[in-house]
Amino acid sequence: MRTIYQCGRVYTGETVLYGAFIVTENDQITGVYPQKPAEMDDTTNWVDWSAYAMAPAFIDLQIYGGNGHLFNNSPTVETIRATVEAARAGGSFAIQITLSCSPLATMWQAIDACRAYWAEGGEGLIGLHLEGPYFNPEKRGAHPLEHIRKPEAQEIKELLERGRGVISYITIAPEQFDDECLDLLLNSGIPVAAGHSNATFAQAARAFDRGITRVTHLFNAMSAFQSREPGLVGATYDRMPWASIIADGIHCDYNALKISKKILGNKLWLITDAVTESSAGDYQFKFTGDRFVDRNGTLSGSALTMWQAVQNVMMHAGIPLEEALRMASTYPAEVIGQGHRWGKIKAGYAAQMVVMDLAAPNRLRRITVVPTETPNRGRGPA
Repeated sequence: MRTIYQCGRVYTGETVLYGAFIVTENDQITGVYPQKPAEMDDTTNWVDWSAYAMAPAFIDLQIYGGNGHLFNNSPTVETIRATVEAARAGGSFAIQITLSCSPLATMWQAIDACRAYWAEGGEGLIGLHLEGPYFNPEKRGAHPLEHIRKPEAQEIKELLERGRGVISYITIAPEQFDDECLDLLLNSGIPVAAGHSNATFAQAARAFDRGITRVTHLFNAMSAFQSREPGLVGATYDRMPWASIIADGIHCDYNALKISKKILGNKLWLITDAVTESSAGDYQFKFTGDRFVDRNGTLSGSALTMWQAVQNVMMHAGIPLEEALRMASTYPAEVIGQGHRWGKIKAGYAAQMVVMDLAAPNRLRRITVVPTETPNRGRGPA
C-alpha cells in the first residue's frame, strides 16, 4: 500500500526540506519530492501533515528498562516489551536493551529473553548491550562491586558463543584487559566501547589504536581530562571515536556537552541511559525529582526520553534542531552499522519517522512506524 505524507518541513538527516512530500510503500521510503507526486491512484493513502515537521525516528542504544520494568532485575520478554513501549513514547523506534554488570546466570537469561522476544514477533529490539561486567572497580558508578570481574579468555569465548546474534554492543574498561582477551572481543564483529574506565591517556589511546572505536557516556564513570593526565576523556578528544553522551544536564554540564560537540562533531551522539524506579533486586533505583539514585545515593541512570535529550541539546547547548535530530537518529544508526537503512528520510530507507508540531517544535506529536491513523483515500489536496 502506497502512502504519501504532505509535510510542512522534513528533516531528512542530510538537509531540511520545506513543503515536501514523502512516499512510502511496504514500510520503505520510495521517494521524497518537493512537489506533489504525479503517480497516484485510488489505492494511494494520503496523510496531510502540512502543519507538522517530520524527521527520522530515534534510536536509543543505551536504555535499561521502562514502565516499571528493569532488565537487570527481570531479564524477560515482558521487560523488553515494556522498555520498547517506553522508548517509543519518547520518539525511539528501536533500542538496544542494556544489561548492567551481572552474574553469568543473569547474562544467559538476558540473551535468552532477547531471542524469545524476537521469536514471538517482537519489534523494536536491535540487540543486547552488555555494559560490563569487565569494568574498573574504581569507576563502577552504580554497578555493584560484587558483579565486576576481571576478563578471562574462556569466559569471553563462552559469552560470545552463547550471545551470537544477540549481543550487539559491549562496554568494557580496556585497561582491565590483556591482549588475548581484548582480541577476542575485537575480532568478534561486535562494536566495543570504552567506559567505566580509569585508563590513563596512554592506555586509552592504545585501546583506540588497537580497534576500540566507541566510548560509552562521555565524562561519566571515566578518567577525566586533567592537565598532567588527559585520561580517557582526553584520549577520546585526540583519537575521535564515536562517543555517546547523556544530555540531561545532570550527568554532565551542558557546557561540557557544547565543548565536546565542537571537538567531536558528528562523532557525538545521544543516549538516554534511562532506568526506571525499582525497589527490589540487585539494582534498586529511586527517583528524586530530576534523577535516579541507588540505595547509596549514587547517581544512576537518567530519567530522559530521547525527545527530551534532543530538546536539551537544542535549548541548552545551542545545537540547531537539525543537528540535534541527527544526534538521536542518523549518528546512532551509523554507530551500529545501519546507516544505509535507518536514520534518514530518503529513498531506500525504512519508513520510521517522528512527527513534530511546527507551531510548537519542542513538542513531540506522534511516532510513525506504520501509519497509525486512517488516512484519507484519494489524491489528497490539489
